[in-house]
Amino acid sequence: MQGPQIAALHIKIGPKQLGLTKRTPPEDTFAVGVNMTGVSNREVWSKGRMVLKQGFAPDSLRIGNLSDELQARFIDPYETVAFLIRRASLDAFTYEEGYRHVTNLSCPYGIVDPALAQLTRTLLPYFERPQEASPMFVDHVGLAVTAHLVDRYGDRIPSAETIAKGGLTPAHTRRVKEMLAGDLKGNMLIADIAQECGISRQHLIKAFKKTTGYTPHQWLQWKRTDQARDMLKRTKMPISDIALQCGFADQSHFTKVFTALVQATPAVWRQQNQSQARESIPN
Repeated sequence: MQGPQIAALHIKIGPKQLGLTKRTPPEDTFAVGVNMTGVSNREVWSKGRMVLKQGFAPDSLRIGNLSDELQARFIDPYETVAFLIRRASLDAFTYEEGYRHVTNLSCPYGIVDPALAQLTRTLLPYFERPQEASPMFVDHVGLAVTAHLVDRYGDRIPSAETIAKGGLTPAHTRRVKEMLAGDLKGNMLIADIAQECGISRQHLIKAFKKTTGYTPHQWLQWKRTDQARDMLKRTKMPISDIALQCGFADQSHFTKVFTALVQATPAVWRQQNQSQARESIPN
């Protein structure tokens, strides 16, 4: 799974994968591993030499740079999500958000970070069903992960330029909603909308939520659901067709999102509301 700034890999180590991994080709890329499960013991190797041997708790974190030609020896079954952030992508992010470049990302091996672990777990269902992960959702999570890493683990220096605070202007709010509503499939990136408004992506997300109460992705889900409710009430179109027209990956994805927001399945909601509409028609 990959966004403009960051790539994510879901790694499951079973009995057949135990042992020493291959040495990574050297490149200036930060590898951030978020441990989904605990492990009693694991070795970390750098440039052919073991540099660490310890266990890791669930929700713990490790950060390395692939220029160190990292390897790992897995002794027990294990599950992790690895985020890969190139130096150039990190520099671009910090520049946009008002910071000079981050010289390093680092943390004590095995530090527990519940906030990052919770954010990471939002991605797990989409590794199994990638068709349900819109580019906007992936972009949003990638930005949130990068911002968290920079804020907590980055060696950075604030620049003279500060980030604007507060909500969006009415004009910007209207424009963002227009662009979101014009692409219900969510293929447009947050970067495209931010560029249109002349602000950074991170500021767009924060300011839009402060103004509307929703992130752009959450607002888009509500917009899709509103359109679906209108179509369910007014037409006899199959639910699977409505799901696709409203930007959902398939009927299963539509049903899951619709039920979470409306507290009823599309079929039940249609039956209730079409019945009410018929009863309200005067003789």
